[in-house]
Amino acid sequence: MICARARRVVVIVVATMAWGCGTRSVPQPTYSALSGEVARVGDDRLGAALVGAVARARGVTPPVAMAVLVEDALAGQGARAQGLDRSPEVLWQSAAALGRQVPLRFLEQARSQGLPTDDELAQLEVVHAVVLRTQSLPEATAVFTARAIEDAVAKARTSEEFMARAKAASSEVRTTVQALPVFDAAGRMEDGEMIDPDFAAAAFQLHREGETSPIVETSFGWHVIRLVSRRPPPTGALEARRTELAEAVIDLRARARLAEILRARRQHTRVDVSGAAAELMAEVPLMP
Repeated sequence: MICARARRVVVIVVATMAWGCGTRSVPQPTYSALSGEVARVGDDRLGAALVGAVARARGVTPPVAMAVLVEDALAGQGARAQGLDRSPEVLWQSAAALGRQVPLRFLEQARSQGLPTDDELAQLEVVHAVVLRTQSLPEATAVFTARAIEDAVAKARTSEEFMARAKAASSEVRTTVQALPVFDAAGRMEDGEMIDPDFAAAAFQLHREGETSPIVETSFGWHVIRLVSRRPPPTGALEARRTELAEAVIDLRARARLAEILRARRQHTRVDVSGAAAELMAEVPLMP
């Protein structure tokens, strides 16, 4: 069966030869076929873009990359025939692989939007409250407290009132409520200190003074952010900042889009964490 499938692999290789000024250039192979395919292995289709990506990632030629992909496809078909694709381990690895593709796709989309706009080059001033992540604080309790803060500050008219309401709503858990210095899209503050990139991405989604974010999760904990001011960049340094912050803005765009997707999924997907999760994970050795 494997040999029969292998015989159905169709590969079209077109080698181009270019001559100029009497000098022969190095042949550059291109791979093409109907629908952009370079091969079919049973029902699995291998596209030219995939072959190219694997070749670049492994530092090999396209024919070598294609051979690897053909072997993977044949092995995968054999695994499916044995029902291995239905095992919990494989199902989880498939889900994880799909999940890792999401931020990569968002990065591609963010890059395609071009250079930072003037609005993305703005400098922000915010106040925020964060329920700090600790080993002794269950996530459910932290999120519950963050929601209480979110509700409490919704009608706060000033930054001072925001901070007072946030402190009152979170007195029973470890929480930090503070005003932050001005920072840019890279999360860089005026003193050179850096803030969490996920925090910066969430803050840059706020545009009106007094606008408040939904709950934002970072490595530090669960935040609620209030925009105090959004300052336009200095006119004289505008183009220099556009170049300097280009990669940071691309990352910011992608992070904001990913956070939006995750927030929407959490609202419609039940997530149950075992009460014994912390105890069980504490027993897992971190080093081999």
